[in-house]
Amino acid sequence: MNPDVEAHLRSLVNFPSPPGVATHIIELARDPDIEMGKVAKALSMDSALSTKILRIANSPLYAQRRKSENLRQALVVLGLNATLTLALSFSLLKALRSAKSNGISYPFYWRRALLAATAARALADAKHQPMAEEIFLAALLQDVGILALDQAVPDLYRGGEELQRDHGALAEAERKRLQADHAEIGGWLMRTWNLPERLYLAISHSHQIDQSFTADPKQLFERCVALSGPVADLFLLDPEQRQFAETALSAERSLGLDRMAFAQVLGTVGSMIPETEAIFESEPLARQHPEVILEQAREVLMLRSLHALREINTLRAGVDNSNTRVLELEEETRRDALTGVYNRAYLEQVLAREFEYSTRHRWPLSIALADLDNFKTINDKFGRPVGDRILQGTAHILRGNTRETDLIARFGGEEFLVVLPATDADTARTVCERIVTASQNTGHVIGSDQAKATVSIGCATHGGPAAHGGPTSHGGPTSFANLADFVKAAEQALHAAKLLGRNRTVPFDGQISATLAARPA
Repeated sequence: MNPDVEAHLRSLVNFPSPPGVATHIIELARDPDIEMGKVAKALSMDSALSTKILRIANSPLYAQRRKSENLRQALVVLGLNATLTLALSFSLLKALRSAKSNGISYPFYWRRALLAATAARALADAKHQPMAEEIFLAALLQDVGILALDQAVPDLYRGGEELQRDHGALAEAERKRLQADHAEIGGWLMRTWNLPERLYLAISHSHQIDQSFTADPKQLFERCVALSGPVADLFLLDPEQRQFAETALSAERSLGLDRMAFAQVLGTVGSMIPETEAIFESEPLARQHPEVILEQAREVLMLRSLHALREINTLRAGVDNSNTRVLELEEETRRDALTGVYNRAYLEQVLAREFEYSTRHRWPLSIALADLDNFKTINDKFGRPVGDRILQGTAHILRGNTRETDLIARFGGEEFLVVLPATDADTARTVCERIVTASQNTGHVIGSDQAKATVSIGCATHGGPAAHGGPTSHGGPTSFANLADFVKAAEQALHAAKLLGRNRTVPFDGQISATLAARPA
């Protein structure tokens, strides 16, 4: 930061300072030999703070089978570093909320701060970052420089909420007036408060979204924070102001999240909003109900191809044609040339990631393996061109009867596999039965005649309650040791569907499917 600006800021008396409890937490966090009992004792001195720590340990964010009854149990669930970071978030939030506004809209400020923190946490989870709570805190405080400047320069934010709605214009106005923006001011302030270096650097760099992918953990930490603001704006701003396509492209280039992964991040943010509102005792954060916003996101992200998103950015940024062609070729390599759905190679990448994500978060993941009945007979009778048209028509049926967030891929020959993220066994079976019915009712044109090609489907679910009535489920969760076993379960269920007469759906069941699969065809 400009030394003259820093000297001026140091001379001001209205800058906020950390409350005593926050200072104590910072000191505890700096002690490499800190013990759990000492942390529990310190937090128990503030009953409101300890209550919030208990609540978050028992929240869906840390979904545990066993409820934490006291601070020590909560510390075991959260871990020492995460507990201290969350406690610091609560204490700083409480202190900063008490300031009096000179120009900014405090309700708007805190809604954006909490949405950004929630978004940063979701992005961190998507990238499997180990310091999710610190990323949450850095995102929560990334605009703290606004609070400081509102106190130090009372007439700076005369535009109020209207100015805050355009974050870029707000930062530009700050730089024009002070030769520094609130990200630089906030980072400097957090450094003077003795926060860890990675936190104040992330705050300082929160307006810098690097568009080149990296796997470096330090850079990923900062990029999750920097991208959290634009993601928060998707939930905060009016519908016509939301930049879904642009933000999705930034997520892809900066964090390596494709459109499906980014849509999943938005879904995670939407599901986390009610808990964030409750834990931080906030007014409603999103401009509209999160599900309405997510529908708009799906319309933009899912109904357009990934190439369309890239093309928007290409036209706006003036990227040369050679770069555009490279992106087109990348997308083409993911697709099956005949049917237009994804190919086996890309399926394996996505399925491995979704399986790991489901296992780690204990969220359900379902797959449906669909096979055209008697396809060899169709090929032999009518010829390969007709068979190809039926494969294309089946791909069309699959697309028309699944969600935009689901992934459809050609598994091999006449087999297709549908990946259904965050989908339990009962819902997966409903989707599969809808596909079977649609296939049965669809005629494929063969010359002047029509033929119907039915499908058999085997489905399996990992990490969620099993389908009602399953003899081996007893209402409990299903899980598989590895991805190969998960896919094998769907194959066994498909085999069972064939043996039972085809043109039907069979969900995987350990006893029935294994028995049927062992019988000769």
